[in-house]
Amino acid sequence: MLILTRSIGERIVIDDNIVLTVVRIRGQRAQLGLEAPPEVPIRRAETLATDDQSEPQAPILVSQSG
Repeated sequence: MLILTRSIGERIVIDDNIVLTVVRIRGQRAQLGLEAPPEVPIRRAETLATDDQSEPQAPILVSQSG
C-alpha cells in the first residue's frame, strides 16, 4: 500500500485517466473527489459483497461533473 500526504486541492493521478482530489478535510475525515472514465466502476469498500451475503449490493453511482 502506498501512503501519501495531500493537502486540500491537491491531486493524485492514476494511470493518466483517474484523478483523486482532496476536496475537504474536517477533523479525522477527508472528502475526496474522483474523476474516472465511465467504464471504471467506483465503489466504496463497505458496499462490496462479502462471502456471507447471498446477493451483492448494487454499486454506488458517481456523477461526473464536466
